[in-house]
Amino acid sequence: MTIAPLVLLLTVLPGFDERIERLPEIHRNWLEKEVVYILSDVEKEAFLRLESEEERAAFVDVFWRKRDLNPATPENEYRTEHYRRLDYANEFFGRDTFREGWRTDRGRFYILLGEPRSRQNFEAKDDIYPAELWFFNNPELKSFGLPPFFSLLFFRRHGTGEFQLYDPIGDGPQALLTRVNSDSMDFRKDIERAYNQLQWIDPELAQASLSFMPDEGDVMQFQASSFGTVELLSNIVRSPLYGLDTSWAERLDFERGAVESDYLFRFVPSTGMMNVLPGPEDRLYLHWVIELAPTDVAFVEDNDSGLYASTFVASVEIESKAAGTLVLEERKESFVTLKPAEKAALYLPFSYSGMTPLVPGDYTVRVILRNRACPGRDEKDCLKSYTLLDGDVRIPEWPSAPALSDVVLAYGSEIEGGEPAYRSYRFGSQEIFPNPSAVYAIGERIVAAVVPLNSGTGGSVRFQLVSEAVDGDVALDQTAPLQGSGLMLQDLSLEAFAGGRYRLDVSLLEASGKELDRRSVPVTVSPRTSIPRPAVRSSMLQIRPELGGSVDMTLAEQYLALGRKEDARRLFEAALSANAKLGPARERLARMELEAGNTARVVELLEPVYSQVKDRFEILAPLGQAYFHEQRFAEAAELLERAIALRRPEPSILNLLANAVYRLGDLPRAQELLEQSLSLDGSQAGVKEILEKIEAERKKKGP
Repeated sequence: MTIAPLVLLLTVLPGFDERIERLPEIHRNWLEKEVVYILSDVEKEAFLRLESEEERAAFVDVFWRKRDLNPATPENEYRTEHYRRLDYANEFFGRDTFREGWRTDRGRFYILLGEPRSRQNFEAKDDIYPAELWFFNNPELKSFGLPPFFSLLFFRRHGTGEFQLYDPIGDGPQALLTRVNSDSMDFRKDIERAYNQLQWIDPELAQASLSFMPDEGDVMQFQASSFGTVELLSNIVRSPLYGLDTSWAERLDFERGAVESDYLFRFVPSTGMMNVLPGPEDRLYLHWVIELAPTDVAFVEDNDSGLYASTFVASVEIESKAAGTLVLEERKESFVTLKPAEKAALYLPFSYSGMTPLVPGDYTVRVILRNRACPGRDEKDCLKSYTLLDGDVRIPEWPSAPALSDVVLAYGSEIEGGEPAYRSYRFGSQEIFPNPSAVYAIGERIVAAVVPLNSGTGGSVRFQLVSEAVDGDVALDQTAPLQGSGLMLQDLSLEAFAGGRYRLDVSLLEASGKELDRRSVPVTVSPRTSIPRPAVRSSMLQIRPELGGSVDMTLAEQYLALGRKEDARRLFEAALSANAKLGPARERLARMELEAGNTARVVELLEPVYSQVKDRFEILAPLGQAYFHEQRFAEAAELLERAIALRRPEPSILNLLANAVYRLGDLPRAQELLEQSLSLDGSQAGVKEILEKIEAERKKKGP
């Protein structure tokens, strides 16, 4: 029996894959039966690489959300319609075969295309084998890359078995007829004769026997191939993926290491930028901002208060490129609420920013911003997404000669009320609104922000917009006199500009006009008349430079991560000098002094804290160790006993405590502690020897 080429082409039953065999039944059925016709290869491979039920459930949820025809409604219409088609196929197309209905040709095309406009049945005619002709007339099919008008033909080959897709190329009109009389060696004559016979039965059936496309041309030419039909069937198979973005599944390897399983595959795009800017006490800070489209930010309304609320969780990881270690790793949560009168802000972009001081070096920076909005207490009902800002940043040494900071492109600025403060993109009372996209509409103004360093007065800063289309064509040229080393803001009007790509060159000039430094940033001028700007700006909880010692302590932690202990020690001491009550700085410095054997300094650092806080392991353990080395055994034993009750102890702490209580004459407790130490690490030969001596000593003393 000849099998039609198109039938071979359209066979999609899954082959053996041991990863599929290991899946739980619910997800194996989902993969092999429920979505087999609408799942892309990229999505299938990503799904098979998942390792937990939690991850697979998250994948399935996002799979349907990506296909939701109307995300604004609570129901996923695409999913509902797909399962309706699947149920229909199983109920009606599996009746005349041993296979499930979804596996049949009619079942597959019904699942892909839905209900045809009409069906014509040819089962009661003696001249042809049982056949079924489907007609489609649906303009909405264009959105899936398909023509609005076409037909499909199914028949029982040789009159037996289930209905199969007819193939105009491999079958031909004569395959539909029960009796074919041929006295010619010309194949084209056979097709013509069969076609004419079908015309007497039904003209539309005859048309479909040569082509499923009614506009393919003159079928009376009886070409041996129907290229329009081949393309049509290929497009039908691909139609569920037409215009579908599957990049979310391609991000699997990154997402699994970056976000929790309930955020998997919920990435949303954003624009962002990072800037290195000077701050108080001649320190350099990394500022960053992320801007999200309103459709990618979720808020929920509180029916009682009328407030709109959302939660943002930002994680920042900064890794030294030279050392390969993290110098900063922090995670902060913040809440944003809008009043009913501020509802319009929900339809505008959303901006989120942060900043941190950094020691000089080259870094890779990653900021992950998660958004969560929960309409109720059930976590599964929460709307969740995340976005990413990453890139390389260089923090130079503080310059010794006149220089410019990074140039920040902004769309506005304002004077903030309250006490002057240094925060992300805020310098004292002046706050700028960064524009991470660097795109402006014609007629808008660019606010260029820059900080001259070591510049004094008498010079100037020049701002030039240079066209990228015409190299060297200066479209705008402005110069502003220096007013010290504070923040400079320059308004650049785009009123008479044409759309295009530009470069903003900012130059630091001395009084004679000599250029001392230059910074350049790209700018795009859009032909649009306006661009929506964020109405809501929020930020990560940030370090407060005005709090004495806080910046020194942060930088000291970074030096410690880089293995530069002396730089770290110097800054920890500076932090305590600025703020003697800075407990974390005392703890860090005490650990360093303990490692160096400076136990008297450890006692000096931690005793004032211990007088106030008596249940913190980070104080009890090092202070107890310092007391021991100072031969204050009773105090050492007291603190170390309290320390091991707070946290699973290390063998070294147990051994030190055993030594202290031994010196105090408590042999049973010393023996108990050493046995506990050996249970954690049985390779301690010295501890075994001491334990044997204690046991011998106890036997010698008797009960």
